Amino acid sequence: MERNPHCKTSCPTQDHTNEADCWRENMPMFVGVSPTKYGWDQTKVKKDERELASYYGAIRQGIEPRSTQQKDIDAAVKLSNDAGKAFDGTTLKFKD
Repeated sequence: MERNPHCKTSCPTQDHTNEADCWRENMPMFVGVSPTKYGWDQTKVKKDERELASYYGAIRQGIEPRSTQQKDIDAAVKLSNDAGKAFDGTTLKFKD
């Protein structure tokens, strides 16, 4: 295969029309991680995963938090526990 002058030598396709396209397609995808001087930081990813797990736990109990943010989940669970009924955050009422 002839080497394309616009592509990196490690590019498997060697068919890009410019260098930016080649870099973009061959860049490793790290969704939700932020580069730091020590490596890739997954703090935000772990926080989001904890919040989503907490949200799904509330949903399994019949509680509907207003959002997936931890403060909303905690408030909905507390209201539900205090009232003895599942809270519905979309209508701001308790479920029957």
